Amino acid sequence: MVYRLKNLAEMAAAAGLEMAGIAPADPPAYLQSLLQRRLDEGRATPFEEKDPALRVNAAHLLPGCRSIVVVAMPLPFREEEAPSIAAGPRGEVARCARGPDYHLLLTTRAKRLLSLVKKELHAPLNGRILVDRSPLVERELARLAGLGWSGENCSLITPAGGSYTALGTILLDRALEPGAPLPQSCRGCGRCREACPTGALREPFIIDPHRCLSYITQAPGVVPAAMRPLMGARLYGCDLCQEVCPHNRELPALPREPDQPASFPFFPAHPLLEPILQMTRKEFDRTIGLTAAGWRGKSTLQRNAVIALGNSGDRDAVPALAHLLKRDSRPLLRLHAAWALGRLGGSSARRSLELQLHRESEPAVIEEMRRALEQSGP
Repeated sequence: MVYRLKNLAEMAAAAGLEMAGIAPADPPAYLQSLLQRRLDEGRATPFEEKDPALRVNAAHLLPGCRSIVVVAMPLPFREEEAPSIAAGPRGEVARCARGPDYHLLLTTRAKRLLSLVKKELHAPLNGRILVDRSPLVERELARLAGLGWSGENCSLITPAGGSYTALGTILLDRALEPGAPLPQSCRGCGRCREACPTGALREPFIIDPHRCLSYITQAPGVVPAAMRPLMGARLYGCDLCQEVCPHNRELPALPREPDQPASFPFFPAHPLLEPILQMTRKEFDRTIGLTAAGWRGKSTLQRNAVIALGNSGDRDAVPALAHLLKRDSRPLLRLHAAWALGRLGGSSARRSLELQLHRESEPAVIEEMRRALEQSGP
């Protein structure tokens, strides 16, 4: 028997969600082949499931899954107020990380919706909530459920929230009548591809994640040297392809919802960089760790802050970078600090590199220091 939820929109609103729709549990035939093509072309990332069959099979996540409720809510960000007068280079943070962790907020609201659905159906029901940590292809499920359409920048665009929308799924072992996709409404203006500084948007609806700055700021390990100057001041994420999208213009300001902590944002849009280098684990957990950027950990964000300081052109940052190069126990940060000193250049940066070159024991850091000395000039 297939059930029809007549008041799903009302239940979603009552749960604090912008939208909800129903996608079929059985994947469309084309989806697995598209995922396989992406894998064959080297466009998969370490963050995702490599087996396309598992990315389209909801039954291995919830036995007997027969339908998927896709939920959406606006990202809980706020436009930053005028920055403080404190001097120094500043970083850039994407909207998804400027407020409380949307994974937690969306999970809480999805739980409310699941309770309401159970009451509506008056029948035994098993469900599982997954928010951004599932192998399923959430954006395509959202499109199939009628929540929005695909943009050329590979984002889902919703009528009310544009692409600044968080998605989640509720897997159910009850067959529900699925929704219908909305008309494809991307304007095909190409502004997103023109705005991308790395050429990650190779063609409409095709992205190379290994050139995407949003991915690069989250990827672990050493940032490829060619990508570091292109990162600019980015600490977490990149919104360029969304900022230029016509569908994201003049989005209304969002009031704080009751389940959003009054003290956010924990991660401003343009934070000072040097304090991030000095941040303790406890300080990180109480601030950045409470946002969507927290999952990447302190070292990755500090690595990005080092790169941003190197790109700042501000030689007042040399002492902080030199201290890190000398004192920090993590080779990853010392390597990027060497690069940043070489990029800033000047006698002070060069002197720091020369002094530490004879003390460094990590081969990769030594190699980076030698390249930095060549770059820094006399």
